[in-house]
Amino acid sequence: MMNNDIQFEKNNIVFNYRVAIVIRNGEKILVQKDNRASHYTLPGGRCELGENSINTGMREFKEETGIDITLKKKVGMIENFFVSSFNGKNYHEILMIHEYEFNDYNLYSKSSIANIEEKKKEHLTYIWLSPSELKEANFKPEIMLEMIEKEEFQHYIFD
Repeated sequence: MMNNDIQFEKNNIVFNYRVAIVIRNGEKILVQKDNRASHYTLPGGRCELGENSINTGMREFKEETGIDITLKKKVGMIENFFVSSFNGKNYHEILMIHEYEFNDYNLYSKSSIANIEEKKKEHLTYIWLSPSELKEANFKPEIMLEMIEKEEFQHYIFD
């Protein structure tokens, strides 16, 4: 199977096109933790050639959790420049952020939340945290917390 992810490296900089997924349950937001890293982030993944960012979010979440989601609203975009804690490379990332909701509203119940938290794909763990808990945690990129609390579409350059 051919990899169609929009990611390439040129002049020692990796370009990456990623979609981040916001799912809320009351005051809490679903975040993921890569067990090889020290930070939390929103679930998501890379856009594929020919795929729009909204469909990327739905596809990636289904692949990682087995759960179907539907777009609720477009949140924003970050032009993100960082050094990866995994490989030490410089990244130039276009990060689209969209808010979704579960197709199955029963997943918002307490027992179902536990099931989502237990779902793992390789090295990923999912957990519900409040914005105040995320401010205390090592959440990347930090500017996303501000963005997801606003009503209008946001665009930031985060270096």
